[in-house]
Amino acid sequence: MEIKDIMKAEHKSIIFKQEGQAKMILAYHTLRNGICFGGVRLLPYDSGENAIKDALRLSEAMTYKLALINSPYGGCKAVVFEPKKGKTKEFLHDIGKLIEEENGKFISAIDFGFEPEDAKIIREKTKWIFAIKDSEFGQSGVTTALGVLLGIKTSLKQVYGSEEIKGKSFAIRGLGSVGNILAKEIIKHGGKVYLSDTDKEKLEDFEKNAKIISPEEILFLDVDVLCPCGPAYVINKETIPKLKCKIIAGGANCQLEDEINDDKLLCERGILIAPDYIINAGGVMQGIQELKKGSLQEAISSLPIIQRNLEEIYKLSQEKKVGTYSIAKNMALEKLN
Repeated sequence: MEIKDIMKAEHKSIIFKQEGQAKMILAYHTLRNGICFGGVRLLPYDSGENAIKDALRLSEAMTYKLALINSPYGGCKAVVFEPKKGKTKEFLHDIGKLIEEENGKFISAIDFGFEPEDAKIIREKTKWIFAIKDSEFGQSGVTTALGVLLGIKTSLKQVYGSEEIKGKSFAIRGLGSVGNILAKEIIKHGGKVYLSDTDKEKLEDFEKNAKIISPEEILFLDVDVLCPCGPAYVINKETIPKLKCKIIAGGANCQLEDEINDDKLLCERGILIAPDYIINAGGVMQGIQELKKGSLQEAISSLPIIQRNLEEIYKLSQEKKVGTYSIAKNMALEKLN
């Protein structure tokens, strides 16, 4: 990504911050009422251009995600570079200090690259990181996964006329806090599950109830539903021609590498995709309740808006014969204007 790309970005501010070993790119896409929600993502120390791309794309997606659940808050995202020494306690404390410097403007939670224990350490230096393990609300992976499950059912109904999971096949890539729970829920509902993760320990709990597949193969299985729950940009011009799934519905952010062209390609191939910033909104719903001093049950009770949004998007996509992301973005922009 070049400077000209950054200059074209429609963001309120892009901040480069450093505290000790922690180097952070913080992108505020929209400020709205002065409070913004967005996760903190960890990337390798040498991934400069990718980090900027992630911060810009993910913060924009957060804006749309929040607008489509009728939230008054803005969207942002932080990307932190992992130092060569790894995630030391000092490094995690430095991240907390950078978040705290924003004085409550940046409401954060851990994202890709961080573990629940990391969040607890970051919390020692800031009160503005939510969804902490062992807290009253707990990790947001649960609410996110439950929302994704509702989105899967809506997508199944759109394609097959029934939201029944039993007897359908699912390929889940990534067993983090969302993918792990989603896999267990689908197995419980009688779905046939294929799993992949680069961490073999995460796969051990599923060896009796699912088939383990390599990360290189998992995207291209002949299944009903592909559920990306790991890295971003896995659906792109190289992978789309090889896809055999009928539906893409997962918890990962920014699943499409090129949102405009990949959306068109999927539409042309007849593969239904649930836009990620619609289907994975459960986590931010939990964060909003935590900020408002609400309850976890209130967050869970609000999840059906995911189904309503997807139903409307699928209907309009079919009528207009355009991709679901195109419809979703237009819906979000209408709410923002």
